[in-house]
Amino acid sequence: MESMEEMSKTMVTTFECLSVDVLFEICAYLSCADILQSFASLNRRFSTMLMQEYLWRIRIDGDSMSISMFNDFCENILQVVKYRVISLRISFNNTIGGWSLVSSALKHYRTMLLQRLHLIDIQPYEFDKLLCNHSIKQLHTLIVDITESNPFNHQFVEGAYLAKVCSSMPVLNICRLPFSFSPISHKNLPISESTPLMSLPSIFNTTYLHTLTTGVNTSRFLQQLLLCIPCIRNLSIGVADPEEIENDNCDRFSMPVTVDPRLLCNLVRLKVNCLTSMSFHRTIVLLSSVFGQLIHFSLKLKLYTSACERFAISGDIIQQKCIDRLKPVASYALDLSFCVENDFEEKRIFNSFVKAAFFSRRRPKIIIQERNNWNIGLDYHCFALFTTPYHGTKLQTEFFSEDLQVSSLTQLNPIDLFPKANELFIEGFNGESSHHRLCNPNCSISSLVPWSLLTTIFIDGSDFISAFELEAILRMSCNVDKLRISEDNDILCSAILHDTDNLATRVNQQIKSLDMDGYTVTLSNVRYFCKLISIRLPNLKKLTFSIHDSYDGFGWHSASTRDGQIKSTKSIVNFIRCLTDDLQQLVSLRIFFFDWTFTKTPCFSYLIRRQLHESTIKRPYRLRCASGEIQLWL
Repeated sequence: MESMEEMSKTMVTTFECLSVDVLFEICAYLSCADILQSFASLNRRFSTMLMQEYLWRIRIDGDSMSISMFNDFCENILQVVKYRVISLRISFNNTIGGWSLVSSALKHYRTMLLQRLHLIDIQPYEFDKLLCNHSIKQLHTLIVDITESNPFNHQFVEGAYLAKVCSSMPVLNICRLPFSFSPISHKNLPISESTPLMSLPSIFNTTYLHTLTTGVNTSRFLQQLLLCIPCIRNLSIGVADPEEIENDNCDRFSMPVTVDPRLLCNLVRLKVNCLTSMSFHRTIVLLSSVFGQLIHFSLKLKLYTSACERFAISGDIIQQKCIDRLKPVASYALDLSFCVENDFEEKRIFNSFVKAAFFSRRRPKIIIQERNNWNIGLDYHCFALFTTPYHGTKLQTEFFSEDLQVSSLTQLNPIDLFPKANELFIEGFNGESSHHRLCNPNCSISSLVPWSLLTTIFIDGSDFISAFELEAILRMSCNVDKLRISEDNDILCSAILHDTDNLATRVNQQIKSLDMDGYTVTLSNVRYFCKLISIRLPNLKKLTFSIHDSYDGFGWHSASTRDGQIKSTKSIVNFIRCLTDDLQQLVSLRIFFFDWTFTKTPCFSYLIRRQLHESTIKRPYRLRCASGEIQLWL
C-alpha cells in the first residue's frame, strides 16, 4: 500500500503539472488572500505565474474589517500585486481615512493596469485625494455608491465632481456618481463665496463615456448635461427642481426645448427618477425626441401631489407620454409612489392607473398596492405601483398586505420578484403593521418575501412588534446580520438585553451589526447599557447607538461648566474603553449625541482625543470626533 508521504508527493507533482489555464480556473474560486498565502511562495513557477501573469480583481471589505486587517490587506496583498490589479472594489462604510492606506500601497508604481474602481461610501475628502492620484488616469470604469447620510448627498454645485472626474480620467467609459445637488446647501454658503450653480462648462473628455449615472439635480442641469455627453448610450438621472424654478415669475409652467435627437443618437437605455410633478413634465418634454430609439426605459417617481393640480400625473399621462412613445419591442420598468391630496374618497389617480392600458398587459407584470396615510393626512390617498422584477433594495412590510393587486395572477417567485432586495423595513406607528402575517411561514403573503436575500432588518417603532415576532422574523431571514432599531421607549432594547423569549440568544448568534436608537439611553445610564451589551452580545462587530438628553428640554447640564465638561468626557471615555475591551470582535463603534434643544452637547472633541490618548485603549484605532458624533475604527 502506498504510504501517505508517497501519495502526498504524487499529488503535489500532479498539481504542479496542471496547465496555467487550469490553475487560473482554480484561482477563480479563491480569494486574493487565499491565493497569495497558499501559492505565492510555493515555488518559482507559481510565484512567477501569480506575480507576472495573473490579473487581479481585488475586493477589500472595509465594512467588516478591523483596522489591522485592512492595513495588513493593503500591505501584504494589495502592495504585493498592485501593478497587476485590473479591478479594485473597496468598502469604506466604517473606515476612517481608509483611502490613505490604499493609496500608500499603490503609490510606488507609475505604470498600472487598474481599469475598474468601485468605491462604497467614500467620504468627500478621501475622494478629493483619489482624484489627485496618478493611478486613476487609465480608469475605464468608476463606480461610486453612497449611503443616505453621506455628505455627497448635499452638493452645492451641480456637476462639480463630474467635471473633475472627466478631466482626471480621459478614457472613462462607465461612470456612476450618485451625488445630489442641495439648493439649501448652496443657499447657506457665505455671501462672500460667489460659487456658481453649475460646473458643466468644465466637462470634457467624454468621447469614450457611454454609461453615466448621476444623482438628483435640476432640469436646467440636465439640459446642459445633454450637450456634454454626445456618445452616451446608457443614461440614469435624477431630477428635482427647487420651488423657485417651479414658480418662475416669468412663466410658471415654462417648458424646456426638446433636445435634438442627433445629439443623443447613441442613447438606447434611459432611467429617470423624478421627485416632483413639474420635474417629470420638464424631463419628459426635454427627452421626448429620443423615446423612439430606446430599447429600455425606467421611470421612478416619489410624489406628494394633489388630484386638483394642473400637472398631476395619472395613468393616462404615463401611458401617452412615456409608454406609447416607445418601440413595441422596447422594455420598460416603473417604480411609482404617490401621496395624493384631496383624493381619499374618489381615488381618481389610483383608478387611472388601474384602468391604464399598460396595467392589463401580460408583460411586464404590474403590482399596485394601496398604503395608509397615517403620517401625512386623512385626506391623502397613498399607493405604490411597480413592474416586476422590482430592483429596489428596501422592502416595506406595508407592501405585503392582503389587498395586494397583481395585473397577472401567475405564481410569483420572491427571488425573481425582488432580485436586489437586501433590507426589510418594519414600521408600525399606525398600529396596522403587516409584519404579523410575515411571522407565519405558511402564510401566502410571507411566501412573497425573498427571505434568503435579506441582510438587514430596520424596525421603526416598537410598540407594535413583540420579542417573539422579531425572533421569528430573524429565524426566517437566516442571512440577516444587521439589525437597526429606532424606538421612543426601551421595549425591544430591553427584550434583547434581558434575554426575553430567547431574542438575545438569537441576536447574539446571528447579528454582527447592531444599530439602536432608544430615547431612554442617556449619559447617566449609558454605562449600564454598555455593560449589558457586552454581556449579552459579545459577538458584535459593529455597534451604533444614540445617547439622548432627558425630555426636560434644559439641554446637557455638563456643558455649562468646565468641571462638567471634564466629568462628562471622562464618563464617555470610560464606557468607550469598556466596550473596546469587552467586545473583542468589534471593528466599528459609532455614538451619536442627541439634544432636543440642539444647543449643547456633552461631546468635546479636543478633551475626548486627549483622554482617549491618555487612557491607552489596548487596540489600534482611528478616531473621528465632532460635537454630535464619535466614531472609532478598531
